[in-house]
Amino acid sequence: MIKIMHLNKSFGIQRVLNDINLDIASGEILVVMGESGSGKTVFLQHLIGLLKPDTGAIEIDGQNIIPLTEKELLKIRKGIGYLFQEGALYDFMTVFENLSFPLQEHTKLTNHQIREKVKEIISVVGLKGAEEKYPSQLSGGMKKRAALARAIILDSKILLCDEPTSGLDPQRSRDISDLILGISRKFSSTTVVTSHDITNSFRIADRLALIKDGQIIALGTKKELESSEDQEIKRFLLKI
Repeated sequence: MIKIMHLNKSFGIQRVLNDINLDIASGEILVVMGESGSGKTVFLQHLIGLLKPDTGAIEIDGQNIIPLTEKELLKIRKGIGYLFQEGALYDFMTVFENLSFPLQEHTKLTNHQIREKVKEIISVVGLKGAEEKYPSQLSGGMKKRAALARAIILDSKILLCDEPTSGLDPQRSRDISDLILGISRKFSSTTVVTSHDITNSFRIADRLALIKDGQIIALGTKKELESSEDQEIKRFLLKI
């Protein structure tokens, strides 16, 4: 589904991604863990073409997206849902309007079909009754749910989530993590999550990648990482 090969990215003299190589299988939930500033978000933004690498390739379903034009990338992005760390909802739109907007822009659905689709997704993410609320009227957890609903409204086959539990209390963090897991399984999405939330990452991931200073220093299942003798991995996992 997604293949990353020799990905490198620098901003000035700072190397942010250093020779990243990774295969992500169709339907897999991969969590990329690491401290703040380790390169997680930059890595995720490359997967949707928001950033271009200095060198390397990213293949989605066998197509290298790096040389694509913005117009060509738009076609790829229609199949990718992106949950931004801060939600990035339109403040001047209600929840219903935030969710219906992508359908109006990118599909030929009728108004009735759009309304039914929005109702379905709102139910999936547990936001019934919040359709006419504005983002400013939502709690942090509800904003995350609304943003996640918008990320999947186009039936995206790939779901990218940037620090989805950031700013939430432990219970809300668990709820959002469970929701991402449930959605990924329900829609058979290939899901990539960036997080420093070790506990919830271990709960939902099929595999986990640990990134430090722009390099992947560990990749495997929860059991494989927990049994590792590598001191860097041990130090990171001690933060649970």
